[in-house]
Amino acid sequence: MFRQRTTLLLCAAALLCHVKVAQGANHAAGHGQKTPGQSKAAAAGCSSEAVLPKGASRIFIALRNGNDGSGTSMADARDGSTPARFDSILRCYSEGCTSAARPIAKTENLLVCLGPGVFRTKGSYDFLIGVPHKTQEGFTLGKGWKVHGQGEDKTTLQLSAYLRMTDPNDQRNYPLDTGMNTVFSTNSDDASGIEISDLTVDANFPELKSIARQNGVKALNLEAIHLRSNYGGNWIHNVKVIHAAGEVGSINVKYETFPVWIYSVRQGVPPSDNAGNIIENVTMTDFSGGLGTAIAVANAVGEVRNNMVDGYQIGYGGWSMGPVWFHDNTAVNTEYGFNIDSLANNGVRIERTQVIHPRKYGFVIGGGGTYSNFSLAGNTVQIDKAGVTGLILQGNVTAATMVENKIIAENAAAARSTAIRISPAGRITGGLNRNNIFQANQISQGLQLQLGPAALNCFFGNRDESSKPRKDMPDNHSGPCVTAAETN
Repeated sequence: MFRQRTTLLLCAAALLCHVKVAQGANHAAGHGQKTPGQSKAAAAGCSSEAVLPKGASRIFIALRNGNDGSGTSMADARDGSTPARFDSILRCYSEGCTSAARPIAKTENLLVCLGPGVFRTKGSYDFLIGVPHKTQEGFTLGKGWKVHGQGEDKTTLQLSAYLRMTDPNDQRNYPLDTGMNTVFSTNSDDASGIEISDLTVDANFPELKSIARQNGVKALNLEAIHLRSNYGGNWIHNVKVIHAAGEVGSINVKYETFPVWIYSVRQGVPPSDNAGNIIENVTMTDFSGGLGTAIAVANAVGEVRNNMVDGYQIGYGGWSMGPVWFHDNTAVNTEYGFNIDSLANNGVRIERTQVIHPRKYGFVIGGGGTYSNFSLAGNTVQIDKAGVTGLILQGNVTAATMVENKIIAENAAAARSTAIRISPAGRITGGLNRNNIFQANQISQGLQLQLGPAALNCFFGNRDESSKPRKDMPDNHSGPCVTAAETN
């Protein structure tokens, strides 16, 4: 269960794709409301009549069967009807193409408006931040880019290839004869303020796995959105992700996948340097197996809200987090609904999250590292089978507040599961979990409890589904551990 991420930190800060952090600007309340069709932000930005902000530019791309237009409107869009055409357009804006038939300077603050249909792409392919290209394939995102589709039911970006690992000296350090790719990735550690919305990202595992088998490639990691930068202000919204995969993680856990990820490799800075990130209204389904956390935040601050993850190994998580606010999210049929198990984390809030039918764990917090001042409030774990743990504190969890959560046994089989486990200190889990508050939680009577030394934590007002006190979780405080005002 405990999955320390020290391997990710081995990647050099100026190089690899798999490491961590991001920062930025606040987004107004009400952005990203999920409604049929195109969101307001995308519709406004991609209107031909819209006045662009100072310093911004715009390109329209559509499926035009080789008829390449000026790109100044959807009626005269650039042609993105093949992977080579689509990728070369965006690669020129990201990196500059001064010698091309249409010279384009490296461009920041670019608004990319995509038409309807399925755009095939090689994604980021062999790109590594700070490393010269071996080939001119795929594309990456520049600072301040905004990529909008016509709606997640109308516009799809689909991976057409994976990068095969054949060089034992490749800096990605992946096992030989495995493959990897990501649809959206940044072009530098300064590429902050990125927005992606109103489209489906198809990592295309079924097709690419068939090709891999034919070519002796034993496992694939296929991901959707990696926004790596030193600063934040990133906004991912109204997006659907399908057919991601984390097969390489099944070979070795250090290759676990993060299909939607905001992170940085910047060393020695607090997460507060990386603020203003939002991930909302993202739906993630059809995970093709292996190890991975669907939505992850690392060394950053932001808000993760109104998302739905179905069938992944882990729904939500991260590490090296400041006060990231996860709320109103859903995880269905995951092994773990939520997992934070490494490095230093302080002030994380997890509220009104539903974990429905987890296969192993609802919420996993703690282990090697530090986990201070967490808040879990108003969450629900619905257990429908034996052998599940609703909430586990693995060690080094201090000053956490767990208030008004529900851990529900849906049937007789679930009664052989554990609602809460507070692990003792140990070689793997680290120090004791202490000074934590468990108050006004509802825990189904049949579920077991493993609470450790009661004096280390505060228990008050915890009840079963009939509002009767849990005799195995008695109050150990003369009054509430925390007042209502303190929980707001």
